[in-house]
Amino acid sequence: MIIGLTGNFRKSRFYEIVNSIFPLIKRSGHSCLISSDYLADKDMHKMKVNIDTLEFNELVDRSDIILTIGGDGTLLSTARRMEINIKPILGIHIGGLGFLAESTRQTMQQAIDYITNQDYSIEDRMMLSLHVNTLNGKSNEYHALNDIVVDHGHSGRILKTEVTVSSQYLNTYQSDGLIFSTPTGSTAYSLSAGGPIITPIIDTITVTPICPHSLSARPIVLPATEIIEASFAEDYEGIACTIDGQIRLPMMGSTKLEIKKSSRTIKLISLPGNDYFQTLRSKMGWTGNLR
Repeated sequence: MIIGLTGNFRKSRFYEIVNSIFPLIKRSGHSCLISSDYLADKDMHKMKVNIDTLEFNELVDRSDIILTIGGDGTLLSTARRMEINIKPILGIHIGGLGFLAESTRQTMQQAIDYITNQDYSIEDRMMLSLHVNTLNGKSNEYHALNDIVVDHGHSGRILKTEVTVSSQYLNTYQSDGLIFSTPTGSTAYSLSAGGPIITPIIDTITVTPICPHSLSARPIVLPATEIIEASFAEDYEGIACTIDGQIRLPMMGSTKLEIKKSSRTIKLISLPGNDYFQTLRSKMGWTGNLR
C-alpha cells in the first residue's frame, strides 16, 4: 500500500505530524509519499525525515490512500484538487472546530494501524456541481463538497435572488445571500445561518438564506435529484459566489447559476469506533439534559 501525505504546511504542527507519522507507516511495511507543496515553505527545514516528494497530481495517481494534515479546509482543498482522480481520504485534524477529520495527533498511531490492516470503511459523500452561465454564452463548471454561497459582496444592499427548482418557481429571496449545501456541508456555514443538520448518508440539497429580510424565509431541504437555478432580480454590482469557502468568483447581475448533484463523489475513510452522532455530540457540545 502507498499512503500519500498532503496538508497545510502553514500549521505550526504540520511538520511534527509528518515527522511522527512517517516512521509509523514505514514500520508497518508500507510506502509513504508527500506532496511537494511544502517545498515553498520557509520552514521546510523542520522536515526531519527522508520522504519521497511528488507534485500533487502525481502523488494522487500513485497513492492508494491520501492523508490530509490540517483542518476541514485542508480536506476540502484536497478533495477539490483531486478532480476526477478520487482516492480515499483520511483527515488528521490539527485545526479548530472540524467535522470531517477522523483522526487527531493523539489517535494517529491507532489510525495507521487500522489503515495498514485494512480495518476501515469508506463513505461516499455527494458533491454539488455549479454551472456559471453568462450573457456571452460562456459556462464554467465547479464542484463543492460542502457548499456554494452567493452573497452581495462589498455592497451593503439587499440581494434579490430568484430561485427555481427543476423549472418550478420557488421564491425570490431578499437577503444577504444564499447557501446551497450538501449534507456534509450542513454542519458548516449553513448551520451558522440557521440551517438543519442532515446526516451524510442521505443525498439532499439545502437552500439556506443568509439574514433574510423576512421572518418567513426559512431553509428548505430538497431532493438531490432536483436542478436548482438562481438568477438576480436586479442588475447588481458586487455579487460574488464562493465554492467551499475557498474559490471566490465575482459575478454580474446577468449571471445565472445552475446547481445540482455532481457526478463526482468524495470517499472519506471511516475508522472503527468513530460514530457520526458521537462526533456531533462532541463538536456541538451536546451534554444531555441540563435541567
